[in-house]
Amino acid sequence: MEIQVYALAIDRELTDEERDCLVSILPYARYQRLIRAKENRQNQAMCAYGLLRHALEEQYGLRTLPAIALCKEGKPVFRDRPEVHFNLSHTDGAVLCAVHDHPVGVDIERSREAAVALMRYYHIESQDTFWRMWVRREAIAKCHGQGFAVLPHWDTGLEQTVDCRSLPMLEGFYAAAASAEKGTPMQAHVITLDEMLKELTALPTEGE
Repeated sequence: MEIQVYALAIDRELTDEERDCLVSILPYARYQRLIRAKENRQNQAMCAYGLLRHALEEQYGLRTLPAIALCKEGKPVFRDRPEVHFNLSHTDGAVLCAVHDHPVGVDIERSREAAVALMRYYHIESQDTFWRMWVRREAIAKCHGQGFAVLPHWDTGLEQTVDCRSLPMLEGFYAAAASAEKGTPMQAHVITLDEMLKELTALPTEGE
């Protein structure tokens, strides 16, 4: 099976009706964590799960989001569909999602000025080089089930067991995807916010 990667730009404000639609598909635990977040962060997370549901319907015919649990490393997994692996990432203005039958990891970041202290820490002078490195390492760490905490003390051994590729999917953003299955073809999809929302409003919510 090809690795399927989906990207979506959040290029406008969401209406109250659209937010309600997206909230209806959020896992309850994720919704609880979002309550105190700023609206921009809420929209990013909600669109990420909306994009995941779109990907699952397109690739697996799943019309509801399976129950999500955390594995021992803390990575979200589908509790009752262990054969389906997924990963999400979001940043200001965009979200990214990957689904596959092997572990995957993705990261997306808006192109912006990186902190000087970070660039000095990694001995990088170019903003472009920094962000390409950053999304690559984030994707690799997430593929392994690890998170942000491993980045300051990077273990190059993490890179040896995965296949990681840059993804020039959205202008103005850096993105990368990593897979535990080396050499597998990767198919990239870019959909619009309106396309995703139109599809989601036609799909049943959990329990219907």
